[in-house]
Amino acid sequence: MKTVFDRPKALTDTPLHYCPGCTHGIVHRLVAEVIDELGIEGKTVGVAPVGCSVFAYNYF
Repeated sequence: MKTVFDRPKALTDTPLHYCPGCTHGIVHRLVAEVIDELGIEGKTVGVAPVGCSVFAYNYF
């Protein structure tokens, strides 16, 4: 069987808490994939806004 999705290395192995239908988790995955592809994990700085998206600090 071919792997379709693999967790990006830039994301921690923590379950996301976002509501079903919310796109925050998708955006986190896409950002983490780009960080992995560019090889800039140790050089990346992120700032999370207020609200539920502030939990991004727990996922990267």
